[in-house]
Amino acid sequence: MWCALKTGLFLWVCPWITVLFLLPNRGLSQTIPLEGQPEPTPHWSHLPVWGVEAEAKGFQLPLPFGIGLNYYREQQPFNIKDLQVSRGGRPVSVNDLVQLDRVDTTQHNGIARLDAWLFPFLNVYGLLGYTSGNMQGKVALPAIPRLGIPAQTLPLDISYEGPTYGVGATLAGGFKVIDWRNLTLFAVADANYTRTPLDFTDERLFTDTTAKALVFSTRLGLRARLSEKMHVAVWGGAMFQDVSDSLIGRSADNGFAFLVVQNPVEPWNALVGGRLEIGRHVDMMVEGGIGVRSSIMGGVTFRF
Repeated sequence: MWCALKTGLFLWVCPWITVLFLLPNRGLSQTIPLEGQPEPTPHWSHLPVWGVEAEAKGFQLPLPFGIGLNYYREQQPFNIKDLQVSRGGRPVSVNDLVQLDRVDTTQHNGIARLDAWLFPFLNVYGLLGYTSGNMQGKVALPAIPRLGIPAQTLPLDISYEGPTYGVGATLAGGFKVIDWRNLTLFAVADANYTRTPLDFTDERLFTDTTAKALVFSTRLGLRARLSEKMHVAVWGGAMFQDVSDSLIGRSADNGFAFLVVQNPVEPWNALVGGRLEIGRHVDMMVEGGIGVRSSIMGGVTFRF
């Protein structure tokens, strides 16, 4: 998701994307039930549906509800496909007048996450937080001999911020590979949709556009028991981001309007991460994004 603005000779574009979620606390891993163990009892919420039946067959399930806090930092370049401006009439493309093929963005997200396991294999969640970021690039301007203006390159350094909210869902499953450390192979597929009404820190600029993003990711990993009350998991995966490709805005004094069309340089990147589980109630995770888009995410979740 992103925002764009032109004021005078300055153009900037910045993405906003959220991919803030936690992998399941334990996922769905199978164990061999022991004779003499008590029959499983349902959670007070009776979630997840079919949870008692799954535990009776030897599956380990996380507690159904979770409250998490995440921090996410991302760096990503964007291509500028078109820039149009208007002063009360039809928008006109100015791509031939200025050169701005790519901008580099850095953003920070703080997110609170509330989730629930509806089924042993399906988790749904809501997101609420705040986003801030910065865009840096250069605008190449042609010479204007009649005005005595030489060709020049102007630096860009623009900041933005705004609240973030959205929803998502996670599919998870797995099975025990070997008895050693109860080693379990798990797979996760996650999708979330977010919206962010953005404000620019430069008070001369204004937009009433709400940025939107759809993020899909998959992970494959291993989980192992360190002790009776502690487990660890590691994984690798990939992420795809589908972000808003256009933005309409205006200067705060209504002197002009603008339209920017852009797209990420690379919508895919690789993921590598790990998680530490402490008992049934607390887990901590960290995950890095590798590729043209680089990122780091950390979080802690309390389950109940």
